[in-house]
Amino acid sequence: MITTQEFSYKGLGQTFQGVIAYDEAQKGKRPVVMVSHTWVGQSQFEVEKAEALAEQGYLAFAIDVYGQGKRAKDATEAEELMNEMLADRQELLNRLLLAMEEIKKHELADAAQVAIIGFCFGGKCALDLARSGVNIKGSVCFHGIFDPPGLEQEEDIKARILVLHGWEDPLAFPKDIVALGYELTERNAIWEMDVFGHTGHAFTNPNANAPDQGMMFNPLANDRSWLRMTHFFKEIFAD
Repeated sequence: MITTQEFSYKGLGQTFQGVIAYDEAQKGKRPVVMVSHTWVGQSQFEVEKAEALAEQGYLAFAIDVYGQGKRAKDATEAEELMNEMLADRQELLNRLLLAMEEIKKHELADAAQVAIIGFCFGGKCALDLARSGVNIKGSVCFHGIFDPPGLEQEEDIKARILVLHGWEDPLAFPKDIVALGYELTERNAIWEMDVFGHTGHAFTNPNANAPDQGMMFNPLANDRSWLRMTHFFKEIFAD
């Protein structure tokens, strides 16, 4: 039976409100997978992803990087909340690190087995956490945004990285995919990318229906990317 619970945590001068999901029937500690949200803020979309991960045996944590009560009601609010974070990538990283450290304290968490996934803005978050050099197992970026954080980070990236992306994504063009590959290679990361043809941004979101803006749900890319992530986690958590 999959149980979901609110998970509040404090730090950096405020309170954050996430959601955890786990299988009650499973005994003992288990790997942790953090789920980083889109520009809207922590929502039912991420909770459902956490529940699906819990079904695979993980302690899944839909994190909150905006802060308790900070959720966008429309695109204008979403852009404002996201831009506040993008203006200070060190603060964004600090919030990701805080979420990681708090969930590692949970009684069901195997603190040595942590990974993160993220969607859109959350994909950027997943990459930023890996770029920090923190010792986590893996980072999975779904139709994310690739620009580096501009922080002084030169050490090797320890997390294995999986990027799942649409070739026609208007928020990260093919040239950006290549640039990310060079960046990860220079940081000695173990990385791979699956790039889906005829696929734009937000391909995992069933509510995405703006083809004129390059944003459209793609059932095939959605299913294939989730399956690839599933195999990726089996591999990295087996090491």
